Amino acid sequence: MKRIPAPIDNKNLLEDPFEDEMFGGFYQAYDHRDGSSTRHLIGHQLLKDERGYLKSDAIVDAKWKFGDNCVHITMLAVENTDDFELVRDAIFAAYRKEFKAWECPENEGLRVEFYELKNCLNVIFYFEID
Repeated sequence: MKRIPAPIDNKNLLEDPFEDEMFGGFYQAYDHRDGSSTRHLIGHQLLKDERGYLKSDAIVDAKWKFGDNCVHITMLAVENTDDFELVRDAIFAAYRKEFKAWECPENEGLRVEFYELKNCLNVIFYFEID
């Protein structure tokens, strides 16, 4: 199997699920759709327990370029009573789960990989082809 980048270009991967679902309710950053290919959203990511009760609230920065195959998710801050690393790990795990669910029959050949560095989770999209 050969891997090729799966660009976020509204042909291979649509932007709507990023802006409306994954980062829905986030605010547009100063450079979001500013005439360049930059997409940049900042907002609250709520972490809830299994019963739906709020456990933590974090500020997340999500950025990608139109036509690129990677989304950069950066944890900026958590509530002052929370353990930053614990909340980061839980929120990144939730993003991994959500993005991995995109590997399904409707997205034939799509593969999602992750690279984490400190407070940044990079989500990388590929297509596997024969």
